[in-house]
Amino acid sequence: MNTITLKTFKGQAGFSLAELLVACAMVGIVLAGTFVALQSGESAFQYSTGKVEVQQNARVALDRLIRELRTTSAVTAATATSITFTYTDDTNTAVTVSYSLAGTSLQRNQTNPVPAAAQPETLIGGINTLSLTYYDNTNAVTTTVANIRVADIRLITQSENTGLASYNLANQLATFEDRVRMRNL
Repeated sequence: MNTITLKTFKGQAGFSLAELLVACAMVGIVLAGTFVALQSGESAFQYSTGKVEVQQNARVALDRLIRELRTTSAVTAATATSITFTYTDDTNTAVTVSYSLAGTSLQRNQTNPVPAAAQPETLIGGINTLSLTYYDNTNAVTTTVANIRVADIRLITQSENTGLASYNLANQLATFEDRVRMRNL
């Protein structure tokens, strides 16, 4: 059996305290750089996700409103934030609907024929602004319902997640504008 003597350990040199401190500092710098890069990636992800959510929701709602307004056969009521009209759907059925802003939600209310789903139907939430401007056949702004032939729609939305702070990168705004000529009037 071999015995371990003090001479055995003298040939093996360890790390000094200064060397350990330098190594720990270098590892800390590398970890800090990694953390900053990870945090930047997370911010970019939140920004992109918030922007896509806002744009996609607004685009779907606005496309539906525009598609129905194009085939309008009669406008029955119109204000700066709502419109009620009758259009003909794909099955040649006359459908009476109204679009309006209720708080921060864009709502669609179908009254004829009465759908199976509960009404009004919330299309999207997180609406900051719904602005409707109406024009007659000479492209002059009008408030007379019988003269409406064209509508400008402006929709400004933000993320529906109200828990996001106003400084958060995911709290994105999207503005959509379009002009609709009502073909059947």
